[in-house]
Amino acid sequence: MQNQSLLEQQLGRDAELNLKNKRTGMFVFQVSWIMAFVCIVIVNWQLRFSANWRPAGTPEASPLIGIFATLALVISAVLVWRAVNAIRADDDRAFILQWGGALALGALFALVMVYEWLTVETGTQYALVFRLMTGFHVVHALAIGLYMALVFRNGARGAYHADHYWAVEAGAKLWYFVLVAWLMFYVVIYWV
Repeated sequence: MQNQSLLEQQLGRDAELNLKNKRTGMFVFQVSWIMAFVCIVIVNWQLRFSANWRPAGTPEASPLIGIFATLALVISAVLVWRAVNAIRADDDRAFILQWGGALALGALFALVMVYEWLTVETGTQYALVFRLMTGFHVVHALAIGLYMALVFRNGARGAYHADHYWAVEAGAKLWYFVLVAWLMFYVVIYWV
């Protein structure tokens, strides 16, 4: 009896350590990738001082479209946060509704960014850097969105509960990464 109790305690400690290692790995991943986004922002700033940055008459990206896309992404991140809280409370229905809403708004964000990417006037450093920034971000948003879709599918099958939801937490952290990276790009692209 005592050996079984010791074994259960060890398994509990091992599970906690495993989760801690996953969270640490996710943090390292996010910090390393945010550095890549920071480097692109620095490239943007360096090229702005170039004579060919944006010749006279070249239109800038519309801040209204950027605001719309950013609001969709911010609201989707709030829905992801609510979905994580729902799964922690074993509320599968709320999880599916919130996560699904976040996916829909994420898809809307990606579509708006693809539209922006396709309609920016080409032939200038401004357009090239604009396309680099929006394209790089959309590729990340789509890849993470696919992971979130898998989480959604598994969640609809009842794969997650209050004691087992690392995949949901990981998806949320990745989506928050998409939000933070976009807010950085948004400020540089539309307002600076």
